[in-house]
Amino acid sequence: MALRGHDGIKSAIRAGIRSIEHGIYLDDQAIEMMIEHGTYLVPTLIAMGGWAVDRGVNVPQYAIDKTKMVIETHRDSTSRAIAAGVKVAMGTDSGITPHGQNLRELEQMVACGMSPAQAVIATTRTAAHLMGLADDRGSLEPGKRADVVIARGLPFELADLRSRIRWVVQAGKVVVAVP
Repeated sequence: MALRGHDGIKSAIRAGIRSIEHGIYLDDQAIEMMIEHGTYLVPTLIAMGGWAVDRGVNVPQYAIDKTKMVIETHRDSTSRAIAAGVKVAMGTDSGITPHGQNLRELEQMVACGMSPAQAVIATTRTAAHLMGLADDRGSLEPGKRADVVIARGLPFELADLRSRIRWVVQAGKVVVAVP
């Protein structure tokens, strides 16, 4: 059985879609089209592991089996898109994995070829651009909302980032403070 997921991706790009979520079956032509049209990739890498391993919801066995079959294809597609220069924004399928796990996505993006700094930018500035919110968020600049996460330690040590978060500031107000 030939998998033809890339046909749907190409049709969506031709129709002017702003982003492709998952992007499991990206072929070289789809990647080239994404670059040409400025289409973003939101790989949702932890969703695949969430379905196959740490599900936050009940999923039928056939779906788990199919997911396990495409995990490597998904990582390969994402790696090739990153290497080619496709704009990548961080996003997750929260609900598939337990809520509060989305920082794991950054580690997965690094495993697919991004630097830790690129993964953080994909999570902040690039995601804000994709959503049309870059005028007031996504980077720390005068006149923008002050949305900041402050963590102990080195900023690009992503493996334990969640456990090192000490403050979350949203719109200039501290909303989480961890002693």
